[in-house]
Amino acid sequence: MKIRIEKIIALFLGISRLKVKKIIRQKRISINDEIIDKPILVNPEVDIIKIDNEIVSYEAYSYYLFNKPSGYITSNFDTKNQTIFDILPLDRKKFFAYGRLDKDTEGLLIISNDGKVGHQIMNSKFQIEKKYYFEIDSIFDDKIKKHYPSVIKIENDYLVTKYKFEFINESSGYLSIYEGKFHQVKQMLKFFGFNVTYLKRIKIGNLSLENLELGQLRKISKEELMEVFN
Repeated sequence: MKIRIEKIIALFLGISRLKVKKIIRQKRISINDEIIDKPILVNPEVDIIKIDNEIVSYEAYSYYLFNKPSGYITSNFDTKNQTIFDILPLDRKKFFAYGRLDKDTEGLLIISNDGKVGHQIMNSKFQIEKKYYFEIDSIFDDKIKKHYPSVIKIENDYLVTKYKFEFINESSGYLSIYEGKFHQVKQMLKFFGFNVTYLKRIKIGNLSLENLELGQLRKISKEELMEVFN
């Protein structure tokens, strides 16, 4: 099956086809060791495609982990705020972030152009753990640490029945949730009368930030992505 070279390179690099055309004009792409200077149709199963002498593998979908810094909203477009796609080398018209984070929250996002898998990750029926590190403006006393309630009521009288605290000290710890309600972690801590001063998502399922630095993007395979369900 023949496919336009722009589509293959755009998916490989996570950029727009317009940018690919510029790369083609720069004569950086070769097909079967022959440099091309205009877009053509290729067969990715037969033709050897290279960019800057690096072999290009064709994948219909791409998957990334991103360590979101504070100050950016999790959106493709916004007229008032900077979005994550203002600092990502990905085409904002094709890629989406699954698992939103507030503007002032840091941490792990999954970014892909695979809508089907993305919706599975977002579906609450799969009960995927999302683990956050938090700091608050006050102190958790021992009574709360040892006897926090089995149910927490948040906005719109929604009842959170599954969650897990791990305390580091009197004013910081980890909170694991299994849904994704609006401002859920902040609302749950507000239930106890605390304001969140710092929040970072460190884990989604079995995927974690590991050594991913703030603002860094890392490509992963679909097999790695499926670890969120394990």
